[in-house]
Amino acid sequence: MIASANSNQSTLAVHAVEVHKIVRVGETSLSIINGIDLDVPRGQMLAIVGPSGSGKSTLMGLLGGLDTPSKGRIYLDGIDISDMNEFHLTRVRNEKIGFVFQFFHLIPTLTALKNVALPVRFAVNPKYDPNDRAHEVLTMLGLADRTHHLPRQLSGGQQQRVAIARALANDPPILLCDEPTGNLDTKSGQQVINALKEIRHNLNTTVIVVTHDVSIAEQMDRVVILEDGRLTEDRLMNQVLER
Repeated sequence: MIASANSNQSTLAVHAVEVHKIVRVGETSLSIINGIDLDVPRGQMLAIVGPSGSGKSTLMGLLGGLDTPSKGRIYLDGIDISDMNEFHLTRVRNEKIGFVFQFFHLIPTLTALKNVALPVRFAVNPKYDPNDRAHEVLTMLGLADRTHHLPRQLSGGQQQRVAIARALANDPPILLCDEPTGNLDTKSGQQVINALKEIRHNLNTTVIVVTHDVSIAEQMDRVVILEDGRLTEDRLMNQVLER
């Protein structure tokens, strides 16, 4: 059974309440995430920043339904995913979330078009023709002339934009981006961030970016800082982000 959040959460893409993640290392319990509360309005661009080992990727995995919290509740687009089994989580991920990773994870033997069409082909209730949708999203991202190129025939920035197109294929309300510019030069990285801004502007997609790059974080609507598994700061970017 998929439970929904109550009506006062209807404007939130993410609603996380007192979330903990505890893992066992031998006979020791290690707290990775420690009581995080986080609300992300629909259509917001949010950066999660913090030092290595602060729990950023663990938090991203929890928000994306790739892992489950030890304690607390997580709602995505109004759906409580906290106790879901893998069958239901897979469906939620396919319909509600687009993932963008640092290393692209494109299938090297498939063209850009076929890479982007894959999520639509695997959708339980597809809303689009796979090839038509792939062509539409690649065109949106300025890659109409690269649809039949293999990943090795594309630059790093182009590959990441193909990965973003794939993440958008099923029109998810939330994009989760884990260091999306970390494998790119400055120019290509900025092109990727510009593409994410355009997506938010045109589609009102909620974009959550994990990054260590302050110059990227400064371009978001909001920044939260994670230290030792706790949110220590939360600021809108009409305030100055300290370097």
